[in-house]
Amino acid sequence: MDIPFRRIVGLIAIGLVVGALLRLTPRILRKIRGKTNALRLRGGVLATFEVVGERFRTWTTNPQTIQDLYELQQGTSTANIPNGRILRGAGQARHNAPYHWHLDPQDIAMAEATIELCDGLPSYVEENVDDYVENVGRYCPWAAKLVELRDFTDRVGQQSSASGP
Repeated sequence: MDIPFRRIVGLIAIGLVVGALLRLTPRILRKIRGKTNALRLRGGVLATFEVVGERFRTWTTNPQTIQDLYELQQGTSTANIPNGRILRGAGQARHNAPYHWHLDPQDIAMAEATIELCDGLPSYVEENVDDYVENVGRYCPWAAKLVELRDFTDRVGQQSSASGP
């Protein structure tokens, strides 16, 4: 069986293109899904916190909390602990996925200190979500650090920003 050199090169090229497309497709779909979810977030801010190497997100529409988050980002506040009522589900637009819990967008405040009972890693909360929702009632990770703040309030000049100092 004698296959022409051009045909071999063509088949290799097609294979490489198909392989590249298959590799990029999941990434492209994640970006599209992320943009679609972001469109469902309006009238608040999406804050990303890191707790000992783990990240979780809070969506808040509470005006005082939004102001407090901007002050924390700008370094004019030391209230770094998000303290909110914990609810089941990943939240509006699945903002806290892959977790199966989120903080109530209206019942969240930034604190300098809280009781130890509501402290913990996001993964620990995930493993014990029923206990947190039914008994603890709140989540307040002491080691939280604001790492990103995205504004969806439609305020001029406040679209998306990384955290400050």
